[in-house]
Amino acid sequence: MVQSKCGAPTQSGGRCQNKAMTGTSRCSKHQGAWSPYGVEQRKKKEAEAKMKKLRKKR
Repeated sequence: MVQSKCGAPTQSGGRCQNKAMTGTSRCSKHQGAWSPYGVEQRKKKEAEAKMKKLRKKR
């Protein structure tokens, strides 16, 4: 099975040539903040920041 390309419009006027993420039509760069991938990444980053803050308090 061939993985599709993202195809999102770029600033230069062309189309994104990155491979689309599994189960979506866009790459990780063009998913957007509220896609399942974006939400997962944001939660991961927030959890790491929280742990860093807790370690700093000690």
